[in-house]
Parts: sequence; structure tokens; C-alpha cells
Amino acid sequence: MPGREVIIPGDASHGDAPSPAYAKVPVGATRGIVVIHEIFGREPDIDRVVGRFATRGYAAVAPNLFHQGALPCIRAVFRAMSTGEEIGAVRQAKRARQWLCDEAGLTTPQVGIVGFCFGGGFALLAGAGWGAVSTNYGEVPPTERMRGIGPVIGCYGGRDLIFRGKGAVLTERLAPLGITPEIHMFPSAGHAFLTDGNHPITRALSKPIMHSGYDPLAAQDAWTKIEAFFDRNLPPTDPHQA
Repeated sequence: MPGREVIIPGDASHGDAPSPAYAKVPVGATRGIVVIHEIFGREPDIDRVVGRFATRGYAAVAPNLFHQGALPCIRAVFRAMSTGEEIGAVRQAKRARQWLCDEAGLTTPQVGIVGFCFGGGFALLAGAGWGAVSTNYGEVPPTERMRGIGPVIGCYGGRDLIFRGKGAVLTERLAPLGITPEIHMFPSAGHAFLTDGNHPITRALSKPIMHSGYDPLAAQDAWTKIEAFFDRNLPPTDPHQA
């Protein structure tokens, strides 16, 4: 099944322009997933994540949150973690979810969100109202910014000295909301171990403290846990419904 470049409609009431995305929507998809890219933007490895979910029968889409520039988006996301303001990138992710629902005949509770690095923190910030949230080695917003979030899974690399403690932070900040996240630590892995992108300069520069890079063994284990998490928490469409 080929993937396709799509355009997610904008929202004139907020001044949000239409935005590009990459999608795979298999026939008969019973669940959906919105994939949020790393700080590198929508790279081929993110497209492969879309394909991974599609082979499992998920309708999947990866919006390009940086389509109007990376720095403005990154600044807005981190500012929103502090202020709680509504930002265009979060609305964009929600419109990608609506596009997916319209394409595959899904409802909002049947769609989850997964993010990596920058996208891991974004998934938590945007996670209220989603069926389930997978955050991977990303920043953790304050408790109030995550109010309304559903089930959460978090994966972290033990060699990532900056983000390996974020699982404990996430657990602490979700506790007042009555949510216990499913946290997994992978001791042999560093930052960005789940996606197989080619970023040799970043890998070299990050080695002393983050040890960034794809770790096939840890990734296989983590993906098994993430996929099982979404399978448990996203209600599938009943194929017998008319």
C-alpha cells in the first residue's frame, strides 16, 4: 500500500493555513494514529513510522508541524508549556486527526498520538482528548497543561543523561490527575533510539551526554510495548457495523 502526500485543511477563523502531511490509510482501518516528528522535522524515518502503523491496520498520518518554519513552531510549543496558550501547531495536529477520522470513518477516541524527541513533549502538550498518547524521550509539561489527557506510555533511553529521568517526572506530574503512565526504560539505549534516521553530526555531538542514535534491539522491544499499548487503549471499529 503506497503512502501519499496530503494537505490538511486550514482554519480561517484562527488564521491557520493548510498544511502538508504524509499518510497511509489502509482499507478497513479500525484505529488511527497521528505521528509527530522529531526536532529534525518530517524525515523519511517518520514516514516509516507511518508505514509501520499502517501495516498493523491503523490509518496513520504525519503532519509537518514545521511547514512554516521550525524555530517559530518550537518556540511556540515550549512557550505554550509555560503559559497554556492555544497554539497553531496543536490545532494542526487536531485537524490531522479529523482528516484521519474523515478518511477512515473513525471517531476521536479511536485515534492516538505518538511523538519523538520534540514530538514527545508535543504529544503530552496536545494530548487532552486523544484516545491514547505515546511520548518518547521528550519534555514533560506542567500538570495543568496535561489535564484531560488519556492513557499514556513513555519510553526512555538509559544512556540519555538529559531525558532518562523524565519518566519519573511524568509519573509525578500525572499523579494529581489520577493517571499512572506506563513507563519503560531501556538501559542500553540513548536518545532517539526508536527511529532509524540518519543524523551523523547530531549523533557525534550528542555522544557524551545523550548517545543519540537508533538502537535496533531496544527499538524492537519498545515498539512491541507501544503497539500493544495502542491496541489495548484504542477501541477498534466494529467491522460488523453498517
